[in-house]
Amino acid sequence: MTAHPREEVEAAFRNYVMTGLVNEDWIGWSQLFTDDATYNDHFYGIFTGPKEIQMFLESTMSTGSQVYSVLVWYNIDGDQIVYKVLNRADNPEPGGPPIEFPSLQIIQYAGNGKWKSEEDWWIMAEMKAFAQKYAAAAAKFDPEHRHKLTRDDWGPWVDWARPDHAGPAKPSWLGRDDVPVVRSIKDMTFGVRHG
Repeated sequence: MTAHPREEVEAAFRNYVMTGLVNEDWIGWSQLFTDDATYNDHFYGIFTGPKEIQMFLESTMSTGSQVYSVLVWYNIDGDQIVYKVLNRADNPEPGGPPIEFPSLQIIQYAGNGKWKSEEDWWIMAEMKAFAQKYAAAAAKFDPEHRHKLTRDDWGPWVDWARPDHAGPAKPSWLGRDDVPVVRSIKDMTFGVRHG
């Protein structure tokens, strides 16, 4: 099968990043997947179609409300894009460096601005170290920090992948009571678990 034109794939990827990673519109972002798309998080499991993908992203992101995703690099190869983000939190310690852990994603373009799959890899030990470091800093300097939804440091990497507004984030899950609460994998009642 012939890949779509690179310019089309690049434009669709920029929209994908800006809708989800930057503007945190997980409802709009989930609609960028085809009806039969799969999202494979190698820890949580596999989620199929826009509705499950939205539930997964909003439930996990609302639990870690201090976390935002900074695009470090991406590579387009035909209809496939591999990209790296830093899952970052601003440091509750004034002047402290961001606290973060990396993840790697592979997405497959389906055409017409939509995506047919995403695979997401991150390392549990790195995520746990991130969570412990952030919790310790918040306890010492600002226990309410995670609720401030700060997104202050988008890094020097991809100049177009940053918000065009100042102030706190306004993720799509904010203020809604229909978002599932997922504090651990046991709380997830949708999708298919690995193993």
